[in-house]
Amino acid sequence: MTSRRSISSFIGAIALAAIMLGVQPAQSFGQGDTGEHDFRLYCSNCHGEGGKGDRPKTFGLSGPAPDLTGLSERNGGVFPRERLQAIIDGREILKNHGDREMPVWGVWFKMEAEEDLGGAEGDEGTVQRRIMALIDFLETLQSP
Repeated sequence: MTSRRSISSFIGAIALAAIMLGVQPAQSFGQGDTGEHDFRLYCSNCHGEGGKGDRPKTFGLSGPAPDLTGLSERNGGVFPRERLQAIIDGREILKNHGDREMPVWGVWFKMEAEEDLGGAEGDEGTVQRRIMALIDFLETLQSP
């Protein structure tokens, strides 16, 4: 029960932080939107425009955001798509991931999908497409 309360508190804190930072939900994830678009809108504030984690320490974080350009290198030369999907989505608690300071994008994207569907449950397919598009973009950032 404590973990549910922690997750709820965390999601509330993220929503508050997003409001304070002026992040607005995307209107929809249509054909013109890409993983790069979502990265620039949501991720670059912490991870930097090039994904190197070279932004100044962001308010509320314990340290700088990770460098996303060396994910393959740190994973034995293999790009960790499945692990990234779970980390970005964030709705499932991962072992060995430590405290989560990154927003739970699965919840955020689901809320946006619900808005697009007029309050319906939300389109899980849209959530997963956005996460996969982000992962595809992150793969382009990998150092040679």
